[in-house]
Amino acid sequence: MDPDLAVDGRHGAAELPGIGRLGGTVSSLGEAVAAIGGAISELPLLGDRLDAPAQAVTEAGRDAVASAEEARRSADRVGVLLGISIALVPTVPVLLLYLPGRLAAARERKTLTRALAAGRTPELEALLAERAVLHLPYHRLHRVSADPHADLRDRRHGPLADAELDWYGVPRSARAPRAPR
Repeated sequence: MDPDLAVDGRHGAAELPGIGRLGGTVSSLGEAVAAIGGAISELPLLGDRLDAPAQAVTEAGRDAVASAEEARRSADRVGVLLGISIALVPTVPVLLLYLPGRLAAARERKTLTRALAAGRTPELEALLAERAVLHLPYHRLHRVSADPHADLRDRRHGPLADAELDWYGVPRSARAPRAPR
């Protein structure tokens, strides 16, 4: 993100209360103008010759009050939207990098849990063990087996399959007992 843009955004956010105060000032001025228009129309000296201009002044004052209120509401909305955008700008890229991996892992965990619910067959054990050997970090793999390839060759799949399930966070309670060989 452009640092100048961030600084400008903070300065813009700092100015929003000033816009709200300006709306209050314009509102007060509009009320004063409307009061002047009302006072002019009540002057008895000139008759009804000033009624139309007095009415125009009163309406201009009322319009100024309405515009000021709308400006204040707009400044409040802009403030909320600016706050949300300032919060989202750094958050969205993190979520875009983090979320797809988390969703993929959750889908995989759900799929593995369903497969285990159908029964822990020797074929499933072999598949899980092979996956563990192919993608688990070396240090995790060697916590489970001193020679993972020999375990695969000799069909000792249980500990490797469990390591794969641990990697995906499949709870032990969701794991069916191993099928006899």
